[in-house]
Amino acid sequence: MKGKNLLPVNIKIKVSTMKFQLNLVKSILAVVGVAAVSAVSAAPASAFSFGNIVGGDTPGDAYVNSFSFDVIDQGSSVLFNIINSGDAASPSMFIGKVLFDDNGYLSNAMANVGNVGDISFSGGAGNDQLPQGGNGFTTDYAFTRDNGGGNKWGVQAGKSLGVTFTGNYANVISALNSGALKLGLHVQALPNGASDSYISSSTSNTQDTPELLTILAAAAVGFGTIFKKQRTQAQKAE
Repeated sequence: MKGKNLLPVNIKIKVSTMKFQLNLVKSILAVVGVAAVSAVSAAPASAFSFGNIVGGDTPGDAYVNSFSFDVIDQGSSVLFNIINSGDAASPSMFIGKVLFDDNGYLSNAMANVGNVGDISFSGGAGNDQLPQGGNGFTTDYAFTRDNGGGNKWGVQAGKSLGVTFTGNYANVISALNSGALKLGLHVQALPNGASDSYISSSTSNTQDTPELLTILAAAAVGFGTIFKKQRTQAQKAE
C-alpha cells in the first residue's frame, strides 16, 4: 500500500474573548456605579431612642419605643430626624413639641428640614419647660407644632421632623451618649386624651453607616467574584 501524503490542516478555534471582555466591562461599570452612589449617600449617621421619665406621668410609658431620632453628619452641621413609628394601640398620638437641652454643642437652629409628611414646627432658642421634665432637663432650643387643630402639623405615625444645627458630629454623638446633650418630646393625643413626655436615653445604641473604605472593599470583592464567574463562562464556551 502506497503511503498517502497527509495534508496539513489548520483548525481555528474562535474564543469569545470579545464577548467576555464586554460583559466584564459592563459588570465592572455596574459595581462602580453602585459604589459611587453608596459613597455619596453614606454620610455617617447614628440612631437613638427615648426613655420614660422616672417618677413622671405614665399614660405614654407603653409607647416609648414608638419614638426615636437619627443624627446625620452634614459636614459643618448635623441633622436630627425625630421619628414617630406609630402604634396600633394609639394611632392618633403625635409629637407636639421637641426640646433640646444643649449645653453649648449646637447653634443656628432651623426646623422643617427634610420633613417626612405634612409637618410644620416653629421655634428656635428658647426656655420652654418640658412637661414632667425633671432630671435636670434645661431647655435651650424649643420647637412646637404650628396651630392647625387636632394633630395637624404634628409628627404623626410614620412621619418625621427634621431639625438642623451648626455643630460637630463627633462631639454631638459623644454628648448624646454621655447625657450632656438631651432631647425631650411632648406627645399628645394618647388614649383617653392623655399626654406624656420622654427624654433621650444616654444609653442609646448608635449605628454608623458604612464608611467609604468599607464600600470600596466590598466593591473590590465584587470585582473578583464577577471576573471569576465571567472567565469561567468564557472558558466553557471555548
